[in-house]
Amino acid sequence: MDKKLIEKYKEYANTEEAFAVLFVKKHLRAAKGKWVDIIDFYYPYNYAPWELEFKYVECRLFSRKRKPQYPPKKDFKDEKEYIQACRAITWETANIDISEQRAKGIEGVPFEIRGVKKQVKHKSFFTDDAPQEIKELEKNLRDRTNPLWDKAKMYIREPEYTYRIKCVKHIKS
Repeated sequence: MDKKLIEKYKEYANTEEAFAVLFVKKHLRAAKGKWVDIIDFYYPYNYAPWELEFKYVECRLFSRKRKPQYPPKKDFKDEKEYIQACRAITWETANIDISEQRAKGIEGVPFEIRGVKKQVKHKSFFTDDAPQEIKELEKNLRDRTNPLWDKAKMYIREPEYTYRIKCVKHIKS
């Protein structure tokens, strides 16, 4: 097995583009059985691409003309090594296939996916396990003179976010 290919794949696998491909595979049914070519993507500072959160991803889908040729499983010492080799071969095959199709003038089918991340609104400023005397401080959050505020700080609810897909659309060429 080509060690250079696996190293190149490992480098790629930790990029935002690789996460964008996974994002498309997760949220675009049309991507099933297709090669995904990422054209553009964007995520603000509070989005997490490794959690597959993007504000915007534009991609093109290509038919799979080439099929990856995997080595026999018995050539590897463990399952993890074999899976990594297969992923590297699949990635290389996708790049070659997409390049060949583009050279023949095939553009691929363009899609755009948009997501949104919003803060969850809670009824209470403090966590549910806060003592009642701490919860009473909610009546006037601007008055920080009460000595209980030193203790209350550990019960302040951390912001919580939810992510959802806003739209998926086929872009007319």
